[in-house]
Amino acid sequence: MLRRFLVASSAVLLLTMVVVASRQEADKQTLSVAAIKSQEACRDCHRAIVDSYTHNAHSGLACSQCHQGALEHQDADDPAKVLPVVDFSAEICGSCHRFQYETYFMSEPGIAGIYGGTPADPKEHPKTKDFPLYNKIVAGHGFTKSYEEDRSHKFILRDHIDTKRPKNPACLNCKSTHVAYYWGRTWKGIKLDENAKWEEVIARIPKEMQDYGASCTHCHDPHSTQLRIINKALQAAIAERGVNPYWAEKNAKSFAEADKQQKEILLCAQCHVEYVCGPGADKKVRFVFSWRKVRDLDAYYREKFGYMQDWIHTIIGEPLIKSQHPEVELFWESKYERAGASCVTCHMPKVKVNGRTLTSHWLVSPLRYIDRYIKGDKLGAYPCGECHSVAPQVLREQVLRVQKHVDEAQKRVQQALSDSIDAIAAAKQAQKDGKPVNEQLLREAVRLHQLAHLRWENLVVSENSMGFHNPEEVLKELTEAMDYARRAQMLALQSAGITVKSGQ
Repeated sequence: MLRRFLVASSAVLLLTMVVVASRQEADKQTLSVAAIKSQEACRDCHRAIVDSYTHNAHSGLACSQCHQGALEHQDADDPAKVLPVVDFSAEICGSCHRFQYETYFMSEPGIAGIYGGTPADPKEHPKTKDFPLYNKIVAGHGFTKSYEEDRSHKFILRDHIDTKRPKNPACLNCKSTHVAYYWGRTWKGIKLDENAKWEEVIARIPKEMQDYGASCTHCHDPHSTQLRIINKALQAAIAERGVNPYWAEKNAKSFAEADKQQKEILLCAQCHVEYVCGPGADKKVRFVFSWRKVRDLDAYYREKFGYMQDWIHTIIGEPLIKSQHPEVELFWESKYERAGASCVTCHMPKVKVNGRTLTSHWLVSPLRYIDRYIKGDKLGAYPCGECHSVAPQVLREQVLRVQKHVDEAQKRVQQALSDSIDAIAAAKQAQKDGKPVNEQLLREAVRLHQLAHLRWENLVVSENSMGFHNPEEVLKELTEAMDYARRAQMLALQSAGITVKSGQ
């Protein structure tokens, strides 16, 4: 009996000592932070920033906890010569926001459905695996040298550094928070703009960030803790056309005025949009967001840049549009957007973690979350359940069915584009050989080919949902692309008097 009492007493005493020690350590840290804050005089020069941070969730932190060298900076005879560190690393945020940090850096190779996915090695899944005629359709463009399926956000800068394609500093606005934040200004001795040298910019990005590049502060203001955008091309596009030029009631004139749904979409619009980046066919270097849906791109680029913003196709010798990844523009006007969903709704669902509801930062296909939800695994979620009452297994099959319809349609357009290229090239060869060619018909054929190529490249190859972000629009536009491509083929052959034998 006495032994049990002594054991119990010892356990209680040990637990008490641990609790007391923990409280003392916490008190010590609190006193330490308070002591540091008492030495800071940051508000003397940075009034707006300090006022913002002291009225928000980070008010308990000292400036110098995140800005190494802040005290030395303020106490220096010439503060401009003793600058504090501006730390953009995700690790500094992860020291407190562990779950968000860990999920952002999750990387599980594999695919949730049939299309796209996350390869273990980019080289294992080139785009030509899904689009076998791609290199012919974009002949002469740098993407024919290297165009792989992207890995997760954990490697977005590393994969860009390693690609064989030509690179321009403007591309780094998506790949590096440093570049996006300082774009248009002098940073570490160089002017960050389209004319900067890519190698010099890369060399200035901290080595610990040269895999992921884009950190938490790309989307979160570390002082106010509010959502933000730092991409200058996006800011310029919003200033010109608003946050959503295709939804008048929602089209606020600035990020600050936008509602929650639009703000969440705009975070992803910093990168997941169509844009002009780097030197065009006319050798002029640009960094511009078109901020337009595919149906309006042709007229915009023709008027704005004379259609010379991208490249000249080496087989037909004509300028074409090389789209990037217009997920946001395709999502505009979709039934999902009009129902109130944003990118966050589907790609960053709420999940249960130790009794708490947290926002996952594992930015993957919603199907990956649904698969975990069906199995009962951690990070399982059913984001579609916010609007749909069907079972997740049923909805999953519906998603794949839609994507299959789009894939079947794009394959037909892909072949039609290839045939159109052959016909235009044949007509131009006949012209070179001195044979009579109706130039008006040939010009019309080229024009139709450009319209067809734009839709296929933009909505299928470059956009990464195989049509699911807005299936109605994609299927409609692919139908038009098919018509444009076949008419282009017919007119090109007709222009040169070339007849095609039956069955060919």
